[in-house]
Amino acid sequence: MPVIVFASSKGGVGKTTSAFTLASVLVANNAPTTLVDADPNLPIQKWAERFPTNRPSTLSVVPALGSDVADAVDTAKDPFVIVDLEGSRNVEVSVGLGRADLALIPMKGSQLDADEATNIIKLIKRQETVFRRRIPFRVFFAQTSPVIADKGMRDIQAQLEDAGIPMLKSSIVERAAFKAPFRLGGTIYDLSPKEVRNPASAIENAEHFATEVRDVLREEMGKH
Repeated sequence: MPVIVFASSKGGVGKTTSAFTLASVLVANNAPTTLVDADPNLPIQKWAERFPTNRPSTLSVVPALGSDVADAVDTAKDPFVIVDLEGSRNVEVSVGLGRADLALIPMKGSQLDADEATNIIKLIKRQETVFRRRIPFRVFFAQTSPVIADKGMRDIQAQLEDAGIPMLKSSIVERAAFKAPFRLGGTIYDLSPKEVRNPASAIENAEHFATEVRDVLREEMGKH
């Protein structure tokens, strides 16, 4: 049962959207998934409550605040567990990271985001000591331009690579389709071109991202 944890100590970097998108791809490909909503605002739980008849039957949404995060992960029965952690660096976030088979750290292409991603990596390293095990992680860009990466983002990427920080090659681009399900219900697979521009491109991007996450998981879990 792989546990994939999305973590960032900075808001507005696409953490919740990315977690929800990955879960959407998994259930669309017949992989039952538990999505643990540990964000204090409970955006995914609110989506589930707002659209009870318009969500995949194989997607379980579990709200878990504070100390409940570990219990929610430990009691999940689905083949995949995705955790959308609180956007901070508190004890509950530390415990959530301690349960991760793979921690994914979203960021935009700014120096501030790079600094915050580094802070999460430091927290992961501390939890490796606490739990006495290696916690694989990857940084990835979210809410990027679908057209071209600007020089600032390229510079940040080079900076992270020079520091030996592992990054996903895939990014989640800025598309209305990734946010539309929270307003319309369902997932990106339920959107029509009348509701949002070019949902097919969003699905292609999401599946490319999910494929790389799957490959990284296989690689990392094969090391154990």
